[in-house]
Amino acid sequence: MCRWRTPAFVLAARAAFTLLFGISVFSQSDPSQTRARWERLVYEDVKTLLQETSAEITKNPQNAVALRMRSSAYYRNSEAEKGKTDAVAALALLKSPVKAEEFEAKCYAERRMEKYDEALLDCTKAIELDPKFAWAYYNRGRAYEGKKLYKEAVTDQTKAIELSPAFHDAYTSRGQLHGLNGDFDKAVADYTKAIALDPKRASEYYSRAYWYYQKKEYDLAIADLNRSIEIDPKSADSYGNRGNAYTAKGQYDTAIADFTKAIELDPKGRAWYFRGSAYLDKDEYEKAITDLSKAIELAPQAAEGYYARGRSYHSKKQTALAKADLTKAIELSPKWAGPYYSRGWVHYDEGQFELAIADYTKAIDLYPKIAVAWNNRANAYIAKKDYDRALADATKAIELDPKNYRPYLIRALAYDAKGEKTLAEKDRVKAKELEGQPR
Repeated sequence: MCRWRTPAFVLAARAAFTLLFGISVFSQSDPSQTRARWERLVYEDVKTLLQETSAEITKNPQNAVALRMRSSAYYRNSEAEKGKTDAVAALALLKSPVKAEEFEAKCYAERRMEKYDEALLDCTKAIELDPKFAWAYYNRGRAYEGKKLYKEAVTDQTKAIELSPAFHDAYTSRGQLHGLNGDFDKAVADYTKAIALDPKRASEYYSRAYWYYQKKEYDLAIADLNRSIEIDPKSADSYGNRGNAYTAKGQYDTAIADFTKAIELDPKGRAWYFRGSAYLDKDEYEKAITDLSKAIELAPQAAEGYYARGRSYHSKKQTALAKADLTKAIELSPKWAGPYYSRGWVHYDEGQFELAIADYTKAIDLYPKIAVAWNNRANAYIAKKDYDRALADATKAIELDPKNYRPYLIRALAYDAKGEKTLAEKDRVKAKELEGQPR
């Protein structure tokens, strides 16, 4: 069961605005030497860049480009608030930009402030003035990304790379976009290129691990997270995500150790939820409930904590508590099939078959490929002696998950009830053949 849904993990790949050594002298067809130097210093020596831009701003408080570059330095130095302050100040000065680098600086500041429409206009103007301005394409691509126009964003990042083949940030941005578009192979390829350009950055291994995880290549994800942790041993997210990879491999004790480390590093993070879910997978329900209760305390508007705790209560046969949590999960996330399915199961165990069928039906409506919902609804129809519907649902469950033995048994019951003994026996033989086999 894939639980790697940490927004922070995805956002981390997009949060840092980094300017890579080796690209700045090619970023514009005619860049100023000062800006070219500052671009290099962003990744070569942030301390010196902060000193130089601060000195320039002290001497000339109207230098918006200096403010823009110091903003990048602050973001690079993990001082986001200072970076945002400089972006706001730069934007205030850029009322009437003239040069391409001024339009780019204005676009950059607007992107930082999530004013994506304005950013698109100003980066486009920078490109009109200087068609070889790779950074203008990059920032316009990021603005498109902010508007969830991923196709346009990929086009701009590809152009930035064409103009500057060593453009590290364009590779990471495009890799993220490919992943969001579901093209995990291309995402991995772009992050691999970014790692080759700068092999000492933890975030790139961290991000590539995520896309390996999406490809179900868990060992490769773990290897990348190992490297990320070597570079940045205080990253709670890296431990948490490595724990998720181990969970996907069924190595729950190893996963729990990683989640515990993540909690030590960030006691207010999502690792409580992940560790609680791992305990649930291990059938250690009391520990699961303890951790999931803490997760709910920290994030009371997150449906997933209630969902997992509801499942834990159900496993302990505490059905009233289970239904309360699952109902809360549905309230918080009404388009998520999982809580409907799980609440349907609780209703079934209580003998409330109509309610169970209603919840299974809602789960199926939201996610028609959820084979277990078809299977369980078939079972509820059996309980109501509605054998034709049970037969139809069990057949659909088999179509979706042909290696699962359970729907064959349910369909056999339906066939038996309809007097079709030969078909029933055939399904029982198939179920026996599949039981115990890996799926």
